[in-house]
Amino acid sequence: MLRADSLRKSFGNVRATDDVSVEFGKETGEMVFIVGPNGAGKTTLVNLLTGHLTPDSGRVLLDDEDVTGLSPDERVHAGLVRSFQVVKLFEEMTVRENVRTAVLSQHRLTRSMFTLRDGHQEVEQTVAGLIDKFGLAEHADTVAEELAHGTRKLLDVAMSFGLDPDYLLLDEPTAGVSTREKAYVIDTIAEVSREEGVTTVTIEHDMDIVSEYADRVVALHQGGVHGEGPPDILETDDELRRLLLGVEQ
Repeated sequence: MLRADSLRKSFGNVRATDDVSVEFGKETGEMVFIVGPNGAGKTTLVNLLTGHLTPDSGRVLLDDEDVTGLSPDERVHAGLVRSFQVVKLFEEMTVRENVRTAVLSQHRLTRSMFTLRDGHQEVEQTVAGLIDKFGLAEHADTVAEELAHGTRKLLDVAMSFGLDPDYLLLDEPTAGVSTREKAYVIDTIAEVSREEGVTTVTIEHDMDIVSEYADRVVALHQGGVHGEGPPDILETDDELRRLLLGVEQ
């Protein structure tokens, strides 16, 4: 289980996270969505969990181990991986090479990227499996800069899976994706996550997506946890609806 324990982080006079305690991965493969208005502390919380920010106080626990002092890379190798809102790809490399780079990184073999030998058969099998699972086979030899935006998003997530996560934190994976592509992108992420038993924690502003895919919702407001529960809290919590949608009852 991934757990935030009384996390606090301030920037000047602004308290971005205010004594946040919340758990993720209560069930294997759980899909948790973090929601809240702009400035609620969603990205700050994800940055604290993944080591891109250091908390002023509190702890991050990964399977009951305190990982607060670990670097982002050390957390990745412990099974805690993050995908950013802005896709980060190796633009002049093919889809296959991008995925291979991630898998080699997990195996600490990136220096042998272009000198694959028989000893890398397991790596190549993993690469091929990820390309297939994320529906990228027809693009395998296409350079990343030529891909459509939705395909780029899927490649980015496939690379995250190449790091062999137990917990994957996603920052608006459908941001900028066309309406036509959006369902396919989130369907694919959901299917692979559940198949692989990976707990996903996703920041998302599209409440239709949250309602359809979430096992659990965590709502933040002004740096604190406003509430959490099944996705129907988006319909039953009048205050949350007001905060997210401006809906007055």
